[in-house]
Amino acid sequence: MENIFNKQFSKLLPVYLTVVALVILLSSSYALLRNSQTGTNTYTMNVGTLKISFVDQNTNALSISNMYPMSDQEGLSQDNVLEFTILNDGNLKANYNVYIEETSNSPVMASVMKYAYSVDNGLTYSESKVLGTDNYIERNGTLNVNETKSYKVKMWLDESANKTYMNQTFKARVVVEALQYQPTASEKVLARANSIPNCTRTVTDTDGTIYISGKSDNPSIYENATTDNCVIDFNYVWWSGKMWRITAIYPDGAIKMITDNNITSIAFNASGQVNYYVKPDPENEIAEAKSYMFQWLNEDFLDTLYNHGTDVIDYTKYWNATMPANTTISTKPAEAEATMIPTTTSPIGLLNSYEYYMAYLNASKSNNYLNIGYTWWLLNPYYSANPSKVWYTYSSDVHFANTVSMYGTRPSIYLKSGITLSGNGTKNSPYHLSHDYDSANVNDNLYTRYSGEYVKLKNNESEQLFRIVSVENNKTKIVAMDYADNKATKKFATSTGTANTLWGSGTTKGEDTWYTYLNNTYLPNLVRTYGDLFDSNLYYLGTSGYNYKLSICASETTNTTSTCTKTSQNGTFNIGLLRYGEMFASQQGDFSSSIYIWLMNRYDVSNVWYLYDTGSGYRRSTTELYGTRPSIHLKSTVKILSGSGTELDPYIVGTN
Repeated sequence: MENIFNKQFSKLLPVYLTVVALVILLSSSYALLRNSQTGTNTYTMNVGTLKISFVDQNTNALSISNMYPMSDQEGLSQDNVLEFTILNDGNLKANYNVYIEETSNSPVMASVMKYAYSVDNGLTYSESKVLGTDNYIERNGTLNVNETKSYKVKMWLDESANKTYMNQTFKARVVVEALQYQPTASEKVLARANSIPNCTRTVTDTDGTIYISGKSDNPSIYENATTDNCVIDFNYVWWSGKMWRITAIYPDGAIKMITDNNITSIAFNASGQVNYYVKPDPENEIAEAKSYMFQWLNEDFLDTLYNHGTDVIDYTKYWNATMPANTTISTKPAEAEATMIPTTTSPIGLLNSYEYYMAYLNASKSNNYLNIGYTWWLLNPYYSANPSKVWYTYSSDVHFANTVSMYGTRPSIYLKSGITLSGNGTKNSPYHLSHDYDSANVNDNLYTRYSGEYVKLKNNESEQLFRIVSVENNKTKIVAMDYADNKATKKFATSTGTANTLWGSGTTKGEDTWYTYLNNTYLPNLVRTYGDLFDSNLYYLGTSGYNYKLSICASETTNTTSTCTKTSQNGTFNIGLLRYGEMFASQQGDFSSSIYIWLMNRYDVSNVWYLYDTGSGYRRSTTELYGTRPSIHLKSTVKILSGSGTELDPYIVGTN
């Protein structure tokens, strides 16, 4: 050890040896209290409902002197260890935290202090951690009544330490913090599911997975959906500006959620491509970087989620995109041993056909609570005879389609076990995640809020609901949730057939075009009510084909749409429409209206994307008559006057 140290620092310290004294004082805490005790034997202290027993070996604390910088291997091999056991001797389940708290006057030392720990007398220690970066041994642990947890901790000076740390003293203490128990998300959902008598709302699979299963709670879409108590009305979650539905609970406590509505509508993959739900790989000749669905979910959609790191989303879970052996959706797809389409890990995915089936096992297919009246993609291929076709849902059944078909997309995620929820789980009082963003305050700038939150504006004395799409240059882009001009239809352009008559490269003059109406009538009506709230901004108008990225990116790329080189096919306008693949570019207006709507970018030279009333899409010539959902930008000076940003309590905005 000494030779290693002297070799490393001989140029800096030709005469002196560095000696660092490390003392870890033992302490515990409850709320804001801190206690320290020492002794020559095992001793016990109580912290709330927890009893902590510390073991002193030879000394009354973990004390290391004459400590030289060590490698991780040397640090883990040393004999000095702090041992303690936590027992819940109360009559209630408890949460607790265990962390190392520095008490010395040399906080700079934390950056070169390493530690590792083992749990329940395990022979293997954790990976080493830098105390100045992460000081938690256990975060939000849980102990049942009479359950114990044992820990061993080793600490050392990292080999990166130099003469800056010579003759310093570092002191710290282990803190055990008892907390009032908070039920995990899975526990709370299951308790709610079991709270109504004579109603089976869950189905347990052979692997222990619990699926939420039962009827729709939206009788306006499906007749007789609420004729008994088994409607699914307890699994709504509001997180990151979007409403979600919980669909499954796993044995480890993780839960799966799916967005309550379509977020966008895009093609699943390139023409003729097998449904490879994998990250694009330039060396993979089969995938050919054409997995549009994977890219959109795990790049563009993921970027809109607040706190989407590993504290919330379980990045280790698999998405079963394997190919079923036949066309029966009740057959569970094969697991990782499948040869054609592998399972894959990624933050975001989709439900597969088997999970859709499990969601209505206690009800008729037509009353499946996941049915929302629109089309939306499932994850897995149809079956081996048609590997380039993918399952999707429509109305009250499942179907299959070519991967270039344009259907709605409902992203799905795995929440990590241990996440806690507040709220009741109903649509009017949804659960809220403990890791969500803070509520808005009066006079907060609107551009600081999140994609998916709602804003209410008034147009000719009628209130209209908008949704935040994105923020660019501190301008907030919003889109109307319903159609303009009392659902009247307009042409896209006054002529068709050549590029110079399509929007973005030519003109759309004429009173029967959507732009003329929105710019000359719709927007002035808003301005009369709200004054100087609105601003012009760029709209991207690239010719996309089936690749949603080409509507905004200059070339097909593996970069995200936020980082790619932007297309030159764009323009600055006062008002516009959403583009193919943009957030909330899916049918979300009045369900009973049966109106098709325009999107803003071209499929090819002669055709423009549009959406059916089912949320699926196609392309048409510019002289067809379709409806519009206006998109506008609000200035950076727009502030929140009231509201919480939800659909039932949208933001009211102004400029003061």
